[in-house]
Amino acid sequence: MKTFLGAALLAALVANPLSVQAVESTDASVTVVQQKAKKVSGTVNDANGEPIIGASVREKGKGTGAVTDVNGQFTINVSGDNATIVISYIGYNTKELKVGGRASVEVVLEDNAATLNEVVAIGYGYVKKKDLTGSVASVSNKDLTLGGTVSNAAQALQGKTAGVQVAQTSKAPGGSISVRIRGNNSISSTNEPLYVVDGFPSSEGLNINPNDIESMQILKDASATAIYGARGANGVVLITTKRGRAGENKISYNGYVGVQNIMKPFKFINAKEYMNLENDLYEELDGKAGTKNGVYTASQLQSDVDTDWLDVCTRVGLVQDHNVQFSGGSEKTKVLTSLGYFKQEGVLKNTDFSRFSGRVNVDQTINKYIKTGATMYAHRENSNYQLYSGNILNSNVLYSVMLYDPTVLPYNSDGTYGRVPGGRGDNPLANLNERMNNLRNDKFDGTVFAEVTPIDGLTLKATGGAEIMHNFQGTYLPAATYQGGIDKGVATTYDYTGTRQVFEATANYMTTIGKVHDISAMLGYSYEKFVGEYRNINVKGFSTDLFTYNNLGAASNKTAVGSNKTENILASFFGRLNYSFKDRYLATFTLRRDGSSRFGSKNHWGTFPSGSLAWRAGEESFIKNLNVFSNLKVRLGYGVTGNERIGDYASYALMANTHLTFNGADNTAGTHISQSSAENPQLKWETTRQFNVGMDMGFFDNRLTVTLDAYYKKTNDLLLKIVMPSYSGFTSGQQNIGAIRNSGFEVEVNSVNFTGPFHWETKFNFAMNRNKVLDTGSNGDIFITSSKPLGNVSEESYAVIREGEALGSLFGYRYKGVLQTGETYTPQPDAQPGDPLFVDVNKDGKIDSDDRTIIGHASPDFIMGITNTFSYKNFDLSVFFQGSFGNDLLNMTNMNLEWKRTTTALTRWTKDHPSTTIPRNGFFYSKKGGYINDHFVEDASYLRLKNITLGYTIPFRKVVSSCRVYVSAENLLTFTGYSGWDPEVDTKAYEASKSSGSNQTANAGAGLDFNSYPSMRTVTFGVNITF
Repeated sequence: MKTFLGAALLAALVANPLSVQAVESTDASVTVVQQKAKKVSGTVNDANGEPIIGASVREKGKGTGAVTDVNGQFTINVSGDNATIVISYIGYNTKELKVGGRASVEVVLEDNAATLNEVVAIGYGYVKKKDLTGSVASVSNKDLTLGGTVSNAAQALQGKTAGVQVAQTSKAPGGSISVRIRGNNSISSTNEPLYVVDGFPSSEGLNINPNDIESMQILKDASATAIYGARGANGVVLITTKRGRAGENKISYNGYVGVQNIMKPFKFINAKEYMNLENDLYEELDGKAGTKNGVYTASQLQSDVDTDWLDVCTRVGLVQDHNVQFSGGSEKTKVLTSLGYFKQEGVLKNTDFSRFSGRVNVDQTINKYIKTGATMYAHRENSNYQLYSGNILNSNVLYSVMLYDPTVLPYNSDGTYGRVPGGRGDNPLANLNERMNNLRNDKFDGTVFAEVTPIDGLTLKATGGAEIMHNFQGTYLPAATYQGGIDKGVATTYDYTGTRQVFEATANYMTTIGKVHDISAMLGYSYEKFVGEYRNINVKGFSTDLFTYNNLGAASNKTAVGSNKTENILASFFGRLNYSFKDRYLATFTLRRDGSSRFGSKNHWGTFPSGSLAWRAGEESFIKNLNVFSNLKVRLGYGVTGNERIGDYASYALMANTHLTFNGADNTAGTHISQSSAENPQLKWETTRQFNVGMDMGFFDNRLTVTLDAYYKKTNDLLLKIVMPSYSGFTSGQQNIGAIRNSGFEVEVNSVNFTGPFHWETKFNFAMNRNKVLDTGSNGDIFITSSKPLGNVSEESYAVIREGEALGSLFGYRYKGVLQTGETYTPQPDAQPGDPLFVDVNKDGKIDSDDRTIIGHASPDFIMGITNTFSYKNFDLSVFFQGSFGNDLLNMTNMNLEWKRTTTALTRWTKDHPSTTIPRNGFFYSKKGGYINDHFVEDASYLRLKNITLGYTIPFRKVVSSCRVYVSAENLLTFTGYSGWDPEVDTKAYEASKSSGSNQTANAGAGLDFNSYPSMRTVTFGVNITF
């Protein structure tokens, strides 16, 4: 079978020819002549006689090495006739040959069914893929870094494996990533998976250099995640970083430089159209609120000023990534070091993100019994960014860019910023140029381990590690900005330091009994402690802007000072038992017991069991005789996991400073300490129980593989606030109530379609998840409102958490149309011609809040991804499509633009042009004009050409082992009916309030697009080179 050319990069070795001259002893009685160096050539083919490209050829015990070329040929310098050469390639059995007197050799490598023997991380251990009993997906380094801009490794998971939904919550440089594995399990707690890097649980998500990653395993079902107990409910992502290999000393550089530009779906009206629209609005509202002071005059209508604020405030952004890596070593010591630099300029001016990173991984074999090692990683991230949410011109630069008056120039003739006469907002360019909003994140991770093998089959390992984080944010509003001018400069700083200490000890034992019983057992203990400290200061009133936020003492008004400290401890005992009978019948059982300081005093410890079975049916003779399957395995699993991320002190009675109130007045002199929250000793983790049934199939010698999984999981004991009786002294308290269900189906198909000079592989995945809220306890409906005002009525809820419906269902009025001249509508007796009409859902003859209903669902019906990779000789091409289908978005951006700034406003209802869909000018200023309604709910389904990369591997004989250059395009095409910037929007955090008054915090995602950062089309040019 001919091999994919790109894989040669993974097997590249340094060719370091050595020659040893003959030396004659000076002792006359003994003459010793060393071997004479010689050159050996040859070819490496597979069992079908096809050349294997990129196979590693090296002399055993020496540094001498070579790599086969496009014809499978190689030439290597060896020490002499007694030398042994070792030929290896991924997916084939390694072969050793004695050179003897030969100058030429023919080598045939046998396929080792690599897809089945691939080693997969499963948490505190590894197993061969063929022995997996749970649902585990793998993503290789090649999938992560083949092409495209990736600032966060989680981005690279998008569309690469079934059941993993990835969305960039902000397209801003360095924007955060949302990852959901098999749906949302929680309302108030996080739905993000647990990330474990080289065995070390990360508190900041997948926040490392993507180029350092060797592979990622996604543990999806509870039988796989239960080994992580109270942290496994949302799935687990295991990251294995690259490490040095004996005899493979190499230096590599991977980098790219590219440009990013904005995609512009909105069609804005010009200045003259804007002025006419404002004049009509002024006339329609009789000069009342909502319009400028007066109307535009005839001379103003003839002005040539027509500012395109989107063009003024955006740019073509430069993006670059550079990584240098050294790896190698001997059988005793293996080392990998790397340095990385990533820089992304935002398409909005004066926004950017950068990261400097470094890594050192060391493995030391002391002797055949003892191994030690260390892993160290550090980075510094810097961000210059703006606020991108809400509908306040001064605080949301994107809102300002899209809504600001096009009759205003960016700069006045005297160099000051242009501003709407009498207006209160800065023009958007002033916001971008003058506002300072800088964020710096520093991180260090370090672990050391010692591993002892006292007897065959028994391995004892102890690991200790620490994680140190420091985040600093500084903002400053100078006098040149509107608010800064009023307050004479406003400065804010936020400082956070977090430390995590981890200790783990494990014992693994493996044995075979009677040649048919394979048993492996693992026992472990872990201890983690986290301490976080927070400080924030807000001041205003500076005599000069020179200090910015670097001299807070110079401010005359110290408006706010705050600090906080938090800590938590997690202690755990865990174990796993694997059993295999005749390499055919497999069973895995795990048990973990977690004790957390976060839990209530009566529920400090939780127990999380799991069990799974697998039958390698393809090994049965009656299946083999069918000559259909090259692999067939059936899996069944069940497990219990938890979500302990409920807050460090949610179960405790907390104290706080409060002010005494006399006669309704707040008396600051009467400050005292009182209990601010109720204790709940019963509070515990959210519990998820999951069933999974799966099947792995291989056909045509595993050239076609299919993986199917179906699952059902139910989460109980949701952490929610409830209304407490008045005599308790508290308005609300947290309890474990409520339930959510997720069920779904997943498909992964991998195929090798063509082999030979032209090679073609396809990877396809598909996932469907159905989510339903089963119980919200005594809360009933929980209404979600934004933490920023929406539209014209900030109190409007836009989503609801309701029993029997999907989590985060969109909520509002049903749009009926536009009232025409001469018509009346009984439920809205005060409606004027051109006003929007809404459906009387409950048929009580009036339109009020009781007519609100579910108007859309944010969760997709299914997600998919498909990657095709082609190679011909030295050329390679990859084409990656990714899509989401059946999800709705509430397009609040359009709600603000449709009536005033986009060309849709020109088709609005007027007496002369009575539209039936777009209301009259000025409707937005009525109460019902700001109603959340399904007129602005859109189908956000999309299919995107996420990445296309064309590469060429330059053949080198000396010095350079491999060199590949490529050009890549990202977000090249998007097929969608959505009218906003981007259908891929995930607004992650909301304030949710129950109608009776208990406030919740919801992290469920509710399909809101409100001035989201625009998507970017990216083109990059890169090189991968190894010496």
